[in-house]
Order: sequence, then C-alpha cells, then structure tokens
Amino acid sequence: MERHLRREARHAHRDEVRAERREERLHDRAVNAALHGNLGKAVALESKANAAHHRAEAAHNREVNARFAANSVHHHHHHHPPHHQNHPPHHHHHPHPPPPPVVVHHHHPPPPHPGYPAGPPGYPNHPGYGHGYPH
Repeated sequence: MERHLRREARHAHRDEVRAERREERLHDRAVNAALHGNLGKAVALESKANAAHHRAEAAHNREVNARFAANSVHHHHHHHPPHHQNHPPHHHHHPHPPPPPVVVHHHHPPPPHPGYPAGPPGYPNHPGYGHGYPH
C-alpha cells in the first residue's frame, strides 16, 4: 500500500508541474494576444490558464495527501522489538561533553606607588604633621 501511495504522490507531482507549465504558457500567450489587440483570444487563453492553475492546485493537494498517507502507513507498519514488556520505558541519554572548568581570577589591589605618601595628605601647620609644633 505504501508503494502505491508513493507512486500516486509522484504522479500527482508530475501532473502539478505539467499544469503549472501549461498555466504559464497560456498566460504568456494571453498577454501576447492582448498586446496585439486580440482581446477575445486573450480572455479565452486567460480562462484556460486559470483552469490549468486550478488543476495544478488539485494535483498539489493530491500529492500532499498521498505523501502523508504513505508516511502514515510506513509509520504504522514499522515494527519495533517489544523490549518494554516487563520494564518501564527506557529513555536514551546521550553523553554531553563536560562543561569547561570555571577559572576564578583573584584581583589584588595594586601596591601603592612608592613616590606618594601612603596616608592622606596633611596640612603643613597642622599639629601632628611632624613639624615639632605642640599638640
């Protein structure tokens, strides 16, 4: 049955392509007839192009339906061994690569510049600045 449905899908696809080519050819002829002033012929050809368009759509729908049915038949006739008889369902886990190591960088404050005093600057006349003034 699956083979029949796939064959039907191929034939429908072929019919769709042919109808699309016929539609395009008829449309081009209709435009050419209209450019030459033959409006009656242009209308008739455009009508035929429209019919070819509908045939292409119908063939496309046949193709999609046949492929869906073939895939459905394939899925239902694709047998799996009965390995779940007395066991719970088994989930397959695929190994993942380990995460990269976390590198922690410790930032230390830079040492004070040797040309500057380490503490806050004092005032020259402030007692305790070291000029020998009494406290």
